[in-house]
Amino acid sequence: MFAAGCSNTTTAVSFGTPSAVSGTAVTSGAAGLTVTTTSGAAALAMVLTFGVIDYARNPQPFPSPSALISPAPPPAPELSPNRRISEQDCSKPVDLTLGNLRCK
Repeated sequence: MFAAGCSNTTTAVSFGTPSAVSGTAVTSGAAGLTVTTTSGAAALAMVLTFGVIDYARNPQPFPSPSALISPAPPPAPELSPNRRISEQDCSKPVDLTLGNLRCK
């Protein structure tokens, strides 16, 4: 009874002549909401057009490629010469009670 009272609405976006529908069609009804894209080229053209319009209204310089790469972390600081250091073979069990560890 409720499904019989629902109406069906179709909205289509097209580029070109009115007889050739391309782009994205959205249909809603008793079965739910259906989105159908019939032309990827039309959607790409629309995204590029809006991108150009946005850049024309709000121009920003393009970042350099080096700005897109994160810088390398700084190297570890050198060990202080007056610290007690325990040099051990780290391929064997290590005694951590002997102070700062340096592997051989």
